[in-house]
Amino acid sequence: MARCGLFTSKLSAILYFKNIRNSYCSTKYFSAGKIIKNQTALRTFSSVSKINQNLAETKPQFDPGSDSEHEESNDIGDLKLQILEAGLNFVPEHGWTKKSIALGANSLGLSTASHSLVEDGGADLVHYFNFLCKEKLELHLRQRQSSNETKPNAQNYVEDALVYRLQMVVPYAASWPEALALMVLPNQIPTDLKNLLELVDTIWCHSGDQSLNLSWYSKRLSLALAYRACELTLTQDKSEDFAETFCFLQRRVEDVMETNKIIHRVAETTKDLPKLSSGALITVRNLLGVNKWLR
Repeated sequence: MARCGLFTSKLSAILYFKNIRNSYCSTKYFSAGKIIKNQTALRTFSSVSKINQNLAETKPQFDPGSDSEHEESNDIGDLKLQILEAGLNFVPEHGWTKKSIALGANSLGLSTASHSLVEDGGADLVHYFNFLCKEKLELHLRQRQSSNETKPNAQNYVEDALVYRLQMVVPYAASWPEALALMVLPNQIPTDLKNLLELVDTIWCHSGDQSLNLSWYSKRLSLALAYRACELTLTQDKSEDFAETFCFLQRRVEDVMETNKIIHRVAETTKDLPKLSSGALITVRNLLGVNKWLR
């Protein structure tokens, strides 16, 4: 049963990546402007759609043709985001909890009961934090891209991006086990998985990755696993300035790059095989790329 469940998770991740790839990689070469535009649209939809969905469930259904009612709904959605933003200030002391959200609402001059707008409580707080981190990372990568500095090789670029992202978690290291526990709740896994996969896709796209074969999938899956492993390591790291965690991150990036070189060579080889059975060939290529990292 466990193997069956894992296979289902792998298939879901592959299908998700396939949808992103069709959006981002319709041509062989990337356009930086299009990548940023598509990522911004996807990022905004994925991060805010859940909030708007919860909001719609808690408020009476209005006539969609009413402008005033639509504006009221938007105002409440904005208010919810403000509460989440304020709630982050109380996470170091009170953790990823409804109490942090309630205190955040109070700091805005709202009633403590306003925290009920955030239906998923601490989980929504974690999702919002990850959304803000992704925004900050993308801005950092875009600034590096527009600067005149020499761009490092792909391995160093990916490593620097992961270090920058992981450093955002460091101030919350003490309470991050609580955040990770919330993310593995059954009703939170889809949102967390989507945010994680979008994170690594952003890194690879800004790195200049132009792969369109099997390695497109393996790069993203393997980097997602590596980053989550680094977060878990961070929660147990007692070394000064989390030095062991960042050494661990460096080794994982090296593993990702080396493994994907092998997968790329396999993909290029199988691409030229006679197409005696296209369905069987595609299946074999998928197994070669996916099972390497997700078994």
